[in-house]
Amino acid sequence: MRKARPCAVCGEITMRFLFRDEILGIPLCSKKCEYEYLKKLTPDVKEQMIIVRYLDKKIEETKKRNKIGWVASGFGLILIIIGFLRADAILFIVGNVTVIFATLLTRHFEDKIGKLTKERKRIVI
Repeated sequence: MRKARPCAVCGEITMRFLFRDEILGIPLCSKKCEYEYLKKLTPDVKEQMIIVRYLDKKIEETKKRNKIGWVASGFGLILIIIGFLRADAILFIVGNVTVIFATLLTRHFEDKIGKLTKERKRIVI
């Protein structure tokens, strides 16, 4: 079970952590405190490098998931073509559903990559 710890900015007792990651180990009680904490980081601070490495890891992980979504979308497109050529409605519909969901997932992951990259740039500057 998680322990309540004092916020790194205001000192209020909280169970929330920076980027919702307990392993990172930086307790922050609100988005306002999170913004203040990230705003105060300077390039010489060790915590900044830890946070930047964490964000880099999250960006790479999200890029891998995005690639998996594109592969699934390609697989769905192949199912659509096979379903069309064989005049098989089931294959055609399964391919369409796969393409739709995989494309929506890739859009979600691209947005997440953009947000993480923006956050990383804001921290480094």
